[in-house]
Amino acid sequence: MAQTDSSGGLTSMIDWRAVGLGFLTAAMVAVTLGAVGGRLGLEGHLGTAASLEFLALFAGGYVAGRVAGRVGVIQAMAVAIIFILIAASIKAWVEIDLASRFGPHVLGPMDMGGMVLGDLVHLLGAGAGGWLADTHRLRSARA
Repeated sequence: MAQTDSSGGLTSMIDWRAVGLGFLTAAMVAVTLGAVGGRLGLEGHLGTAASLEFLALFAGGYVAGRVAGRVGVIQAMAVAIIFILIAASIKAWVEIDLASRFGPHVLGPMDMGGMVLGDLVHLLGAGAGGWLADTHRLRSARA
């Protein structure tokens, strides 16, 4: 979505500086929560990983929305999409490395349902954070 500026050109609705800060926040929170979860012995529990990633993307979406100061949900969706693309790239690289070392039989079947649900968790977490940022901005504007 784009808006027309005063010179007749198009300007982006996305504040990439805010999205970058939101992504860095999400990545740092994800690494921190993953380390804490690992120390508490929570690795391998299906709901734990999803919950921690939801919280990380919530924080990243919130930061992006607050820093941008406008359309926080859109900023948050950009954070989630970048997070998903980077996570998928890392996973693909690891799987290519495994397959090249030990053959394709070491890879299990592709879990499309889990992949879609994981992406949905990322998008919902970031969207909720961006929505909260928008809500805080609107409340402070009314006061």
